[in-house]
Amino acid sequence: MFPYLRSQGQRFNLQLLQEAAYRELVQHLDRIEGSIIIVLDEAMIGPFELVTKPKLFSERTIRSVALKPDLVLPNDIRNIVYILRPRISLMDQLVGHVKSNDQVGRRQFHILFAPRRSCLCVNQLQNKGVISSFGCIDELSWSFLPLDADVVTMEIPNAYRDLQRLYGRIPKIYGKGAQAQRVWDHAKHLGIEEKSVYNGDKGAIDQLILLDRGIDLLSPLATQLTYEGLIDEFYGIRQNKLTLPAEFFPSDKTADGRKPDEHFPETSKMKTILVHSGEQLYAELRNKNFNEVTKLLARKAREIHTQMHATSQDKTVQEIKSFVENVLPQLMAQKKSTSEHTAIAGLIHEQVNAATFTDDLAAEQEFMVCADIDKPSAYIEDKIASKADIRNVMRLICLQCAAASGFKDKLLIHYKREVAQVYGLEKLLSFSNLEMAGLLHPQTDSRAYAVLRKTLHLTVEDNVEVDPKDISYVHSFYAPLTARLVELSLKPLGWQTLKSQINNLHGPTFEDFQAQLIGIGGRHAGSTVSEGSLLHVPRVVLVCFVGGCTFAEIAALRFLADQEDNNVDFLIATTNIINKNTFLDSLISA
Repeated sequence: MFPYLRSQGQRFNLQLLQEAAYRELVQHLDRIEGSIIIVLDEAMIGPFELVTKPKLFSERTIRSVALKPDLVLPNDIRNIVYILRPRISLMDQLVGHVKSNDQVGRRQFHILFAPRRSCLCVNQLQNKGVISSFGCIDELSWSFLPLDADVVTMEIPNAYRDLQRLYGRIPKIYGKGAQAQRVWDHAKHLGIEEKSVYNGDKGAIDQLILLDRGIDLLSPLATQLTYEGLIDEFYGIRQNKLTLPAEFFPSDKTADGRKPDEHFPETSKMKTILVHSGEQLYAELRNKNFNEVTKLLARKAREIHTQMHATSQDKTVQEIKSFVENVLPQLMAQKKSTSEHTAIAGLIHEQVNAATFTDDLAAEQEFMVCADIDKPSAYIEDKIASKADIRNVMRLICLQCAAASGFKDKLLIHYKREVAQVYGLEKLLSFSNLEMAGLLHPQTDSRAYAVLRKTLHLTVEDNVEVDPKDISYVHSFYAPLTARLVELSLKPLGWQTLKSQINNLHGPTFEDFQAQLIGIGGRHAGSTVSEGSLLHVPRVVLVCFVGGCTFAEIAALRFLADQEDNNVDFLIATTNIINKNTFLDSLISA
């Protein structure tokens, strides 16, 4: 249904997730008799589009609309199916909507909670006296949603069992961090309650690495310098969609002259572009350092121009006809894609060339090498004095704290006083929220980051951005700690060696085993394939981020998978995709 979810050469197929979620929805809908309209709460619109496309319901004459307080539904609709997140705050809106759209028993309402049914929400409907209006109150177990061929996202933790149901038992489990430990403990508890999860043979995944976001707070605060990472930080990518002003693009038509997809309408002011590996050029650009992207786009434009203007005087009529029918449409599509990404790259180029961007980046890199991190930063003080964007000021303070492995009380009090004097006393609440979230904390004696920076080579002075040799290219200087841990764990006895090195990070270091292991990859003893031949089969490693991950971290893992020596395929799972802005916003306003 979604071809870009099927990656060539990998032993896991994320189309299974998408198809299972779609089938579950269809089964619920098929049980309902009469005309149907689907009403989605705002938080479900994006996930819904990752699972299905509106046109797939055209044969059932089912439409989908957004849940709004003033929504009025057509009189001829018999069944209204709400697909909602289980949030109490939505119930009052739902109550008002049911009362205004009820037609004295002629209309039936239904609720599908995703990813699980909420007793609190149901009780709220009962207390408001509308529970009798609902025929079906059930759930859609959409815990994991496929974002791309090697990335799945989930809105809540503790959804690990769904992955095992589809892909089988995982023999080896490694993890770091308190929340990662909680996720695994809960998964094992579910395994005891639901023996079917663990009684099957080993599946497609050989190894699981669970990483708590709390062990590496510097990486999500750092500026990403991959193409995809910069797009997300400047403009935001939501469920594989990028929305930008249409004025920046030369045409609002597709390569063959048709109007854009009706399911992704573009107003006269905004243009929506799909960004995933199904788009060939984006798949080539997304993980590159931005300094390499502009060169690749220029080369691509030249190649397309050469092919489209190649002389035809030596070609036969049949060859010219074949070119026009088969090659030209492809070249036009490539030209459109190149034009779009050239426009996007142009917008990013303006941003990264701004003085504030380069100055911020220089300050970040000073913190990353632990330069003067135990005293007030003159750069941060200047930002405060000029009343710069408070979010960026707080980010730099948190980044300095992460590099220093905490602040001395005197330094933290200094920053609080400076910020309060310029931005107002209410900003002290932001400091309090960041302290509760662990981004601002007292200094520890271990100096974890300073030690690991050297032992794990987290900063690379002579890093190469074009045709890189190390994962540090994603930040042009700094290798994400999480990705470096994964990289080192791939080596022989890698996790055993790492255990002693990362003990000074917050939270437990743990490992577990679920199957008898032989050879690499944990293949079970009953395998009919010889152990020698298994050496050529890539391991499938599931890397799960509890607390979110960045596109830069994903790019680093993809870079590792591309190295032949590693002989590995990665499946990346995360609670959500984050960047320095969304990560900090979620904590400041907590």
